[in-house]
Amino acid sequence: MKQIDACIEKLIDAILNSGEYRQYLEVREKVKREPETEQAIHEFRRRSFQMRKNGENLDLYEEIDRLGEEFAQLRSEALVNDYLAAELAVCRLFQKINRSLLEQVEFDLGFDE
Repeated sequence: MKQIDACIEKLIDAILNSGEYRQYLEVREKVKREPETEQAIHEFRRRSFQMRKNGENLDLYEEIDRLGEEFAQLRSEALVNDYLAAELAVCRLFQKINRSLLEQVEFDLGFDE
C-alpha cells in the first residue's frame, strides 16, 4: 500500500504541475475577480448538469438549444469560454486517468460496455 500511496502522491504532483491544471487555476482566478460572472458560470454548469442527469425525461437536443439561447450572452464572453475550456481540459485529464486504470486493471464492474 505504501508503494501505491507514493504513486498517488506522484500522480497528484503531476496533475498539479500539468499545463491543463495550471491554465485552469489561472483562468479561475480571473473569474473569481468577477463575482457576477462566476455566479453565472456556476448557474450555467448547474443547469447543464441537471439537464444531463435528467436527460432520459427530456428532449436533450431541445433542452441544449434552450440552454444555449438562455446563456448565449454569457458564452460570448472570452473569459467564460476560457474558463469552461480549461475546466473541460482538467476533466478530460481525469477521464484519461480513470480510463487508463480501468483498461489496465482487471476488475469486473458488473456490466458490459
